[in-house]
Amino acid sequence: MSKTGRLYALLALCCISFICSAEDRVVGGDISLIPAYEQAGDQWLDADGNVIPDLITFLHDEAGWTAARVRLMVDPTQDSDPGTCQDLEYVKQLGRRIKEAGMLFLLDIFYSDTWTDPAQQWIPQSWNMGKNTATNALADKVRAYTTESIDALVAAGATPDYVQIGNEVSYGMLWDNLSAKDKSRHVIYLDPQWFSYEKQEAQIVRLASLLGAAAEGVRASDAKEARIILHIERSGEPEWARNFYEWVAKAGFTDYDIIGLSYYPFWHGDLNTLSSTVKTLRQALPGKDIHLVETAYNYQWGPSDAVCKDWEFTKEGQTMFLHDLVKTLNSLDVKALYYWFPEECGNGKNAVVQNGWLNRGLWTNGNSPHALNSREALDAFKAFAPTTGVKDITPSGACSTDKIYDMGGRRLYAVPEHGAYIRGNEKFLCKEK
Repeated sequence: MSKTGRLYALLALCCISFICSAEDRVVGGDISLIPAYEQAGDQWLDADGNVIPDLITFLHDEAGWTAARVRLMVDPTQDSDPGTCQDLEYVKQLGRRIKEAGMLFLLDIFYSDTWTDPAQQWIPQSWNMGKNTATNALADKVRAYTTESIDALVAAGATPDYVQIGNEVSYGMLWDNLSAKDKSRHVIYLDPQWFSYEKQEAQIVRLASLLGAAAEGVRASDAKEARIILHIERSGEPEWARNFYEWVAKAGFTDYDIIGLSYYPFWHGDLNTLSSTVKTLRQALPGKDIHLVETAYNYQWGPSDAVCKDWEFTKEGQTMFLHDLVKTLNSLDVKALYYWFPEECGNGKNAVVQNGWLNRGLWTNGNSPHALNSREALDAFKAFAPTTGVKDITPSGACSTDKIYDMGGRRLYAVPEHGAYIRGNEKFLCKEK
């Protein structure tokens, strides 16, 4: 074989190894409010100060994101918060845009009319069910709703690749609603020093039954190959997290593929704590992948109750957090990373889009169009899944500055040297400067 042939063979082998490792990795964000901001007249700028024509396409093509997460609510008009607007029609349109951009689609089903988190998991009003509803009847509704929603998305060209059955459900889900939002009969406490599995068996079995019905709904849908995520927020408490997954398994629910975690360092502790949680879960459940489906960090005005201050609440601090987080996740072999609410840019230009500012997005609040906080922050994601979706290498290509990336996924702004590079979704060899 000639010297040139050996070079091509070596580069092809390297590219195959990049592709194999990258196929195991997913990187993206929860972009549930992009259409609401667009309707309000907001725009975003790239690192060079140019208006981004389509943020979803930009996140895929420029930021290297391979997936997007969107929440689904039953009837968000029941909530006065403008940020709760993601009904089925809304998600159909946004999901189709995500798929058309070439990204994987993570559907996050809330099973509620409003936000769901550890403090609120309320049954939708239209279901006309409450704390006295038999678990079997509620499970039947969950199963049917899941299948019907997914089938409608598939028909609309928005087939989910992942389905999250419930959002941050560590304390349970689908609590009472008809009787003044009473959760006392259904909440689960995870610390065995307070309550053991045996003392809460009824609540845990109820949750396992509802999760099982949700999973059956996914398996019976037209997206039955979608991978199922079971999501909690206990990333700062390794033993509590382990208890949750072990307890629902003991109660009979194991039909999910992925452990999903939320991690916000100002609430859940430093990266050593996150590492301990991931290692504990991997030892307890070796057959499950682990995805970080929510994370974010403030670029200004962080929460006053922050328990971890390893990074300043500045743009530079946000960037350093992302670099440190990606390095940690790579060392732990976590398979996916999603940034929560990257599109945040205040209350909207011509309409209120959310109540208040969280200051955790990747763009600045204030007047539209909104400036990118940091090119380095956006580029940090590429170190997590640098070449996912890139096709095999081609023998040659023009050596220009037209959106050229090195093999680590970093954008180049000068004509590259001789070697292998990425342009669009293809690798190519540049033979000369």
